[in-house]
Amino acid sequence: MISYLRHRLLPRTPACVVRTHRPVLLAAAVLTAVSTALLFRPGLKQDYRIEAFVAGTDDSYRRFRRFMETFGGNEFAIIAVHGNDALSPETLALLAQLGDEVRGLKSVDRVVSLAEIPAVIKAVLGDRLRRHPLFVDNIISRDGRSAAVLLQMAGEDRSGDVRKPTVTSLRAIVAGAQQAHPDLQIILAGPYVTLIDMFDYIQRDLVVFTVAAFVLLGLTLWLVFRRPAPMLFAIAVGASATVCTLGLAVVCGFVTSLITQMIVILVAVLSVANCVHLAVAAEETSVQGPATVRREQAMRTLARMVAPCTAVIATTAVGFAAVCTSSISPIRLLGMLMVFGLAWSLVTALAATVVVSGVPPSPRARLHLPGWLRRLGAWSDRRRRLVFLLFAASTAFCAVGARSLRFESAFLENFRAHTSVRQAYNFISEKFAPVGSMEVIIQSRDGRSVVTPDMIQRAAVLADDAVERYDCIRKAQTIGDVLTLFHETLPRTELDLNLRLAAVRAASGERDALRTYVNEDRTAMRISLRAREGGVGVHEKIRIANEIRDKVSDAVGKEYSVEVTGLYCFYAHLIRGLLRDQYRSVAITIPAVFLVIILVMRSWRVAAVAMIPNLLPVIFCLGAMGWSGIPVNMTTALMLSVTFGIAVDDTLHYLWHFREALADSGDYRLALLTTHAGVGRACVFTTVVIAGGFWILVLSEFVPTAYFGGLVGFTMLATLAADLVLLPALLTTLRPFRPEKGTAAVSPVSRLT
Repeated sequence: MISYLRHRLLPRTPACVVRTHRPVLLAAAVLTAVSTALLFRPGLKQDYRIEAFVAGTDDSYRRFRRFMETFGGNEFAIIAVHGNDALSPETLALLAQLGDEVRGLKSVDRVVSLAEIPAVIKAVLGDRLRRHPLFVDNIISRDGRSAAVLLQMAGEDRSGDVRKPTVTSLRAIVAGAQQAHPDLQIILAGPYVTLIDMFDYIQRDLVVFTVAAFVLLGLTLWLVFRRPAPMLFAIAVGASATVCTLGLAVVCGFVTSLITQMIVILVAVLSVANCVHLAVAAEETSVQGPATVRREQAMRTLARMVAPCTAVIATTAVGFAAVCTSSISPIRLLGMLMVFGLAWSLVTALAATVVVSGVPPSPRARLHLPGWLRRLGAWSDRRRRLVFLLFAASTAFCAVGARSLRFESAFLENFRAHTSVRQAYNFISEKFAPVGSMEVIIQSRDGRSVVTPDMIQRAAVLADDAVERYDCIRKAQTIGDVLTLFHETLPRTELDLNLRLAAVRAASGERDALRTYVNEDRTAMRISLRAREGGVGVHEKIRIANEIRDKVSDAVGKEYSVEVTGLYCFYAHLIRGLLRDQYRSVAITIPAVFLVIILVMRSWRVAAVAMIPNLLPVIFCLGAMGWSGIPVNMTTALMLSVTFGIAVDDTLHYLWHFREALADSGDYRLALLTTHAGVGRACVFTTVVIAGGFWILVLSEFVPTAYFGGLVGFTMLATLAADLVLLPALLTTLRPFRPEKGTAAVSPVSRLT
């Protein structure tokens, strides 16, 4: 198979591309137009549920799902009202009005506020209402100035398509209340709302940064080539690949809400970078041997570039294919769509090369870059020991920084400090309990009731112990808080318990307050812990959850099973699962790329040399994250396999052209200078294109997107330094190629020239 590709298929590919480029480009134009129409109608499918992030077989998700099915929807929204007195007639009237308005929304399952408390409970509690653990930090602040309307949201099926209109309605209700009560501060927050805020930021960034990225790419390409043909060539291929990839997502019904922006930037930038190599090669062909027939020029360019461009796309696709092993649904989908987008961009780029061939480069475009690159290559060769020392020291420094990597699962950290989302959360956390939810579920193994005086006492003690033991846990609630509405102490006898249960049911009516803490048949009990998000890493959250589970299990005995779940734990397990998937994908990517390089270069020694300047930038990236405090989250965890797959592209082009130059000259140093001045120029251009395209994301209000863009751009610069400084020193030191002139180092494809 490999022999057939090397000796039969690749030599025939240039002629095939030249012969079929018109129908291929026509088909590309048609499919791009169709995909554009599909993006307008029916459009990309969106899923606003938390469940869209995970596979249904994930253990943490199944625990979370069982909890929601047992105790009702765990997601909630909060409307906070801040004034002078939370119990003033004006505030209570506003709370009642807000409760009536939100109760009519389809997704609202339960409404809790000071206005919803039955009159008999208010009468019994009196002044204790301001201090009772069931209300303070939940619907009334400790200073008595802020009140809240808690909305427990119903579970959602399928795409969660009612979530966004529900949040839109909630915002309209809050805006109307704020307009009617300008003297009060009214804020909407909560996990249910924040998830929509995240998608809104991503959708807004998609429009803004897609336009900005293509404008930036256009300007960069104009500065590089100084003529419209190669610029339009690269932009058209990048746009076609991007639109057709999204069109495929529409046709297949893929849910792309979370990854749409990343697909657009990745496909567009990588496609344009590949086109830059082809355009530079076409210019070099026209300079080396002008031809009167464009097809001849195209044949000569493609003969040089088909194999390395195919290998480059293959190695990049390998990195994204490895991501498909992730258990996180959006990440897995990103990998699949990127493989298609890269393959499509290769086909259209090769066909479009025929159109841009035969035109000499603009004299202004070359500037002094080739001369500078020759001098850089010569310096790298002369100062090899210094080069090795500098890169070794940099690697050691970054390796130390990588040990300080922080693994973050705080959902709030996804937003910048000045955003309304972050400010609303800070207000809620300051006035009330944190919104992070850790749920401890105690369930009877034999079907007996867990609602006994002894179990209620144990649950209360365990809840208080959790608040005292762990700084991140700020509030705990159990069924005991409900049972102290009419008496300050917990029930100690079955008779006392039954009387209190009957009193609570009678007072709460249809809104049974007990249902929040015990299931219908009373075989399961819930301890609800409210924990702060910031400052607690992923592994620390999971450790705390496991410690609480073990302590509760020891306290209640073997007759009961204990599980810990909730959004607080769910997000931590989500990030840890992503990290585990990332390690697996890296373990797949590195040997797969190594194998591809062996097949392309036909030498394991060359492949081993090629791996060094591509592994080091990944270490530099991890070190930069560690030293700068950038956390590993759902987006930055993709960095390893994705950046490695992208970084190897320029290395492959460099090695391919170095082999050709060595075969022509038979001298390592001369081949180095020739390659530096030729493909080195293309490597500089592609790095500028890739880094600039990703750095535009640094301006995003969604922090993971900003981190991802900045880190990819940084890694590409580190890769360029490794390719133009370290790789030449490695080649002239290790000499992995055979330097004899005219040997088998010349590829079958290059012989066509």
